[in-house]
Amino acid sequence: MTRAETLQGLGRQQGFTFWTLVSNGVVLAAVLVFVLRIAPEYMTYMTVKDVIERAAADFSQRDDTLQDLRTKISKLMRTSQVYDVKAEDIKVYRERGTVFIDARYEARFPLFWIIEGVMTFDDLVIEAGNPDQR
Repeated sequence: MTRAETLQGLGRQQGFTFWTLVSNGVVLAAVLVFVLRIAPEYMTYMTVKDVIERAAADFSQRDDTLQDLRTKISKLMRTSQVYDVKAEDIKVYRERGTVFIDARYEARFPLFWIIEGVMTFDDLVIEAGNPDQR
């Protein structure tokens, strides 16, 4: 390859064009918006999971009633500043002598224009007073 061919080949190499930069910017903005919409819902989920795990670990079937457990969950939700999931929506029930906390829920949030995102958190059923579950 001669020097003239090398220089001619370099002249055709343009790098990023304006449209390449714009399209990359649009993709980056879309990903950023998507992450910023999902992150708060996921953080709320992690907080709710921590709250019910702490309440379940502190529960004693011998000494505490279901109302005590509900009160504990309500206080923990308030101090953790969880506002999207209400303590009243968390079910506490006894089945075959075992107490369960059921905090499963679904979160809906706007993504773009008329498109809505939905996250379903189905793994929030915990046996209270059983330290082996976690």
